[in-house]
Amino acid sequence: MEGITKKDKEYAGDYATPEQEIGQFNIEDAWETNMTLCRQWAWKPNDKMKSLKECIQTLVRVLGGDGNFLFNVGPMPDGRIEPRQAERLREMGQWVKKNGESIYGTIGGPLKPGLWGASTHKGNRIYVHIFDWPKNGELEVPMSPNRVKRAYLLAYEQRGDLLLGGEDSDNLVITIPRKAPDPVNTVVVLEIEGKAAVTCYPLEQAKDGSITFQAVNAKVHGTSA
Repeated sequence: MEGITKKDKEYAGDYATPEQEIGQFNIEDAWETNMTLCRQWAWKPNDKMKSLKECIQTLVRVLGGDGNFLFNVGPMPDGRIEPRQAERLREMGQWVKKNGESIYGTIGGPLKPGLWGASTHKGNRIYVHIFDWPKNGELEVPMSPNRVKRAYLLAYEQRGDLLLGGEDSDNLVITIPRKAPDPVNTVVVLEIEGKAAVTCYPLEQAKDGSITFQAVNAKVHGTSA
């Protein structure tokens, strides 16, 4: 589609708009997820509303895929926002107030979003958003331990730096609290040497040694695929 790539300056901007679902990890093309706070686009009495955990983790998964998030809230017939929905938005605002550094002005990646969580980066900092907190007190990150200078919890920096390990392996190992400080989404900050950047889509190797090349990570050359 003309104008959809970020490098395409010749045409007016265009972008993909997945509706009620999160788009795929894509740092080259512009995209935006459109989603509702409740089930309906318009206001509906007693409509089931997303939990705070669902709202925050959806926001982070979108940003971790380098997308934009359009969150719909339908007003009541008198134009007001339903009180319980307004309260949910305020709760989201409180979380963002504490963790906004990992949200505003960031780029998705370098770690692809998954069930574990997602990541964003800015300058020499990588923000690892952890949804599935490791119960063994160790966070293993698929990146060279030699690049990381410092690690700490974003909203709890007063607790001090986290212990780094894994020098004898290809993965960084971080000692973390056994209990997640934030049950919704705890953010670990990695300060690295040089700027963080996504250079490729990581391959995932199965236990039997096989590697699956996902079509979603392929790049289309030409006008059709």
